[in-house]
Amino acid sequence: MIGQTISHYKILEELGAGGMGVVYKAEDIKLKREVAIKFLPHHISVNKEERQRFEIEAQAAAALNHPNIAHIYAIEETEDEIFIVMEYIDGIELKDQIKSGPISTDEVINIANQIAEGLDAANKKGIVHRDIKSSNIMITKDGKVKIMDFGLAKIKGGTELTKIGSTVGTAAYMSPEQAKGGSIDHRTDIWSFGVVLYEMLTGELPFAGEYDAAIIYNLLNEEPVPIQNNRPKTPQRVQVLISELLEKDKDKRLSSFNEVIKRINRQPIRNSENQQEKSIAVLYFENMSPDKENEYFCAGITEDIIIDLSKIHELKVIPRTDVFPFRTGEANSRKVGEILGVTHILEGSVRKAGQKIRVTAQLIDIQTGFQIWADRYDRLLEDIFDLQVEVSEKIAEALKVSLSKSEKESLTQKPTEDLRAYDFYMRGRDLLTTAGKGNNESAIKMFEHAITIDPKYSLAYVALAEAYSFQYMYYDGDQKWLGKIIGANQKAQELDPELDEVEMAKGMVLYHQKRFSEAKKIFHKLIAKKNDYYQAYRWLGVIAEVDNDHENALKYFLRAAEIKPYSEDPWMHLEMTYRRKGDVKSARASGKKMLEIIERKLSINEKDVIALSRAASQKAQLGDEISTLNDVRRVLEIAPNDGLVLYNCACSYALLGKKEEAFELLMKTIKIGYKNIIEWVENDPDFEVFRDDPKFKEILTSAGD
Repeated sequence: MIGQTISHYKILEELGAGGMGVVYKAEDIKLKREVAIKFLPHHISVNKEERQRFEIEAQAAAALNHPNIAHIYAIEETEDEIFIVMEYIDGIELKDQIKSGPISTDEVINIANQIAEGLDAANKKGIVHRDIKSSNIMITKDGKVKIMDFGLAKIKGGTELTKIGSTVGTAAYMSPEQAKGGSIDHRTDIWSFGVVLYEMLTGELPFAGEYDAAIIYNLLNEEPVPIQNNRPKTPQRVQVLISELLEKDKDKRLSSFNEVIKRINRQPIRNSENQQEKSIAVLYFENMSPDKENEYFCAGITEDIIIDLSKIHELKVIPRTDVFPFRTGEANSRKVGEILGVTHILEGSVRKAGQKIRVTAQLIDIQTGFQIWADRYDRLLEDIFDLQVEVSEKIAEALKVSLSKSEKESLTQKPTEDLRAYDFYMRGRDLLTTAGKGNNESAIKMFEHAITIDPKYSLAYVALAEAYSFQYMYYDGDQKWLGKIIGANQKAQELDPELDEVEMAKGMVLYHQKRFSEAKKIFHKLIAKKNDYYQAYRWLGVIAEVDNDHENALKYFLRAAEIKPYSEDPWMHLEMTYRRKGDVKSARASGKKMLEIIERKLSINEKDVIALSRAASQKAQLGDEISTLNDVRRVLEIAPNDGLVLYNCACSYALLGKKEEAFELLMKTIKIGYKNIIEWVENDPDFEVFRDDPKFKEILTSAGD
């Protein structure tokens, strides 16, 4: 056919061939331009009814006018041929670009965004492509994406166009509903887009096989190899996105390309500092006072500044719970910043003498290590709230973050007018973060004192509810605490209806009462309000695990890991979920990631006993018995009566098959007051090997006495 002239198109060269036709480069003799021509399969060309159906759908596709869609110029016919005349793209197929070597994450996101933009435009016009694949996507020399083959698309309400004996599409990119020959809609394109995104990142297809039937079996029944196995540094938000694109149940899949685009652009991948989102970790201020008892006061100021900065929408602030592990370590602030993945660190000191306080603070750019702002404040104690507001405003100014009117008003609202109540509150917070049953009980008393002095102190009620929650979860497990939590939260909500912490606590109470469907509604409500609400995703994952819904558990835990990639907690959940699924390879990968995070923390604070004990149990899971036993001995010497440490060490022994040692630590954990540990043990795969052991059952029974 090369060299022939058909109608007014001179065929120049063959560009490619596939199941739905052969494509040629041609010259439009009339308009003097290069075009691409696709001749359709013979069974369409010779069948009048098929030709009519195709023409209707191709005409609709030709009406698309979008920069990321290759334009269809015409549908032409000869006596026994039908062909589409399309825009000729001078570029490279995405498939070939993938084969040529790894594509940078930035470029993957750029290409994915352009593909999604084009498909969004098509779907909004009721057009489903049906055959999205990397060989149907061209990349021009200037980096523009062009989606090809819309001439084979299906319009909403149109008739299904099929090949002889099969469904339109390419097996490796088909959605499950498409592979089954069922009805399809725009969500089929969303699935195929997910396959292409996976392929760009890994260089592999998520569902492979030597022949179509094997591929289709895999895509219907198997899960793809986790992306982090092939490309460990892939941002978690991208991994979560792909898991939601490749959801086998189309009703659970992302519902539109508009939503996909929002997800892609929510937190753009950036490499240079001037493009990075503004994020900050506030390290605990150093106590420079002669009286070491003032440690609680320094911690209180630190946490209040964290709370104030968290009110600024444009600024990502690391929560106090994630900064706390670095409180006692002699940490290099820049190293802490790198671990927490922030652009800036705030550090400072406090000197308190009587009614006078001196606060110094400095803001450090993590990338350069330079100080970009610093100041010293000499104030009276009664001006403490104004001082904290001033520091927060100065930080916003230094980071060039604009404050809305509502944010400014929120910053200036004092938590209480009574400094005595504030002092009790700060003492309580310090005791609460220090942990331990005695400290928790003392914290409860401090918060109660604060509320007695100022009955309108909403944050004190929130803190009291948190202390009650700890008392229930970690210590005696008495149901009375659930009622107390509800009471404290109701009072907090009356005083401040906007507190998200109140809703979160309600959800937790419902979870502990095993009212899971009600708890899920609250967690989903929180996510709808704040899409990066870590705890809501985490507990949705936990509930999914209780329901043995491992796929949703993975989805929620991956999202949690995306929000807090620096925390070992979501990786711990992922490791256990993969284990429950029997996915040993993914479990080990998640476990190694968790251990890597813990070891980075321990490089700053080697006495972080929780991290040490978690490291031990993870090493046991990975089969490193000698290192595990060394860590267990060390951590038990440092904290012989810490319930969480004892529990983690019991897990380590269990994983090593050391039954007597594991049982001894479990009994000790229960004896020192961690009666609610029973709920953990019942769901922890570390103890799976002991489920039928009479002694193990006896220990669990004793926890309820």
